[in-house]
Amino acid sequence: MRSPFRSLLSASLLAAAAVLPAALGAGLIAATPVRAEEPAKPAPKAAAPAKPAGKQGKAKVMAGSPMTKVRFSEPAYPLTDDGSYRSYMDKILDEYGRRCVRQEQFGWEIAKDDQERLDFIFQGTMANYGRIGYLLGEIHPKAVTDPEIVAFLADREKSRYLLVWTPLESSVLFMMCETADKNAKPEQPKSAPKK
Repeated sequence: MRSPFRSLLSASLLAAAAVLPAALGAGLIAATPVRAEEPAKPAPKAAAPAKPAGKQGKAKVMAGSPMTKVRFSEPAYPLTDDGSYRSYMDKILDEYGRRCVRQEQFGWEIAKDDQERLDFIFQGTMANYGRIGYLLGEIHPKAVTDPEIVAFLADREKSRYLLVWTPLESSVLFMMCETADKNAKPEQPKSAPKK
């Protein structure tokens, strides 16, 4: 069966969006690096969409990322994290001397063979990062062992974000976090002077 994500590698995509030199893949979940003494651990799986809100019973969707101020090409379900998303992103960032300081994650349900919709979500969302001034660069960290997962660093002004697209069987997961230098001390909340 043809992967619904393969056309993202096409030359037309690369020509149309030079900042998007990567592709999403279908159906496989990445495994984190494995040491000989420990079993393999799968990459995080998409959590269930947010609980239905209000009387209408519809699941909550968001038009964009409040953290990066980027609009998605199609509204997404905000997802909660049990710690596995943060752990996975921190493993990626560790290779670059950075750490995750705040995060967001979103998901879209996509039919298995809906290539057109997948292209629209991925390409449109990533193009929106470029439109508002983000400098995007694809990275290939050792922590990402599945070639179907795509990771980017996105810089704007003095901020750097990690963006990770993870294809699943009938959905796509988009994880992101704002990063900081791994050795920098976390900012302490300002307290009132002692008397």
